[in-house]
Amino acid sequence: MNILITGSRSNIGYSLGKALALRGHIVYAGCKTLLEKNALEEKINHEKIIMFPIVLNLLDSNFDIDKLNIDCLILHASIGNGGSILEISNDRFNEVIDVNIKGNFRLLQKYLRYCYYHKRRGKIFITSSMAVFYPLPYLSTYTLSKLYLYNMASTLRFELLYQGLDISISLIMPGAYYTGFNDLMIDNKSKDEYILENKALTMTKYQKIMFSLLENVDYSDLIKDVVREIEKPNSKFIISRRYYSAINK
Repeated sequence: MNILITGSRSNIGYSLGKALALRGHIVYAGCKTLLEKNALEEKINHEKIIMFPIVLNLLDSNFDIDKLNIDCLILHASIGNGGSILEISNDRFNEVIDVNIKGNFRLLQKYLRYCYYHKRRGKIFITSSMAVFYPLPYLSTYTLSKLYLYNMASTLRFELLYQGLDISISLIMPGAYYTGFNDLMIDNKSKDEYILENKALTMTKYQKIMFSLLENVDYSDLIKDVVREIEKPNSKFIISRRYYSAINK
């Protein structure tokens, strides 16, 4: 199977691409920049894995998906900007919307049209988050974008059925895992935007403690679940892993 996965430079995205490659799939590993692509090439060469890193910036509307002959698209890439609704700037808000919503939508639409015009069966996996079901102060921009992906996939599921297209859609809904992404998102608040600085700094400390209790360092079970669903003829709609606590570690 030819598989394109975005956001595959590290952590869950890389581990998923690696697991698929080791099972004999042709994996195109999307990287945001040429620098990231070169770093990934060094990593897979060192680990002796056959993967094919490509530069795929979700903000690049000119990316041509047709030439890759894709059987399965995995939309995993996203960014996170922290900040309260009161304080977050338009630029930082728009950056999340442009990448997580608009960028993913454009690539998804290209793949749908590719499958339609070439009369191909398709498989789509979209990474959302269990965080969409929880109010997370100072992280609402990120959870908003992930909620959009959740609703987009839910809607697309019915549209594909109505249109009679042989394209399956699945949602990957991880819980809290320690990859460094959450810490970065919590810290990713510009001091120039603080209106209530003491409140923001206190929230940062609180959330670091909260995530340290929730996060699990081992996401191998999630990877196994996703690989199994990718390889099944009929993938289930939601692939989820619950939140963990420090008690379970």
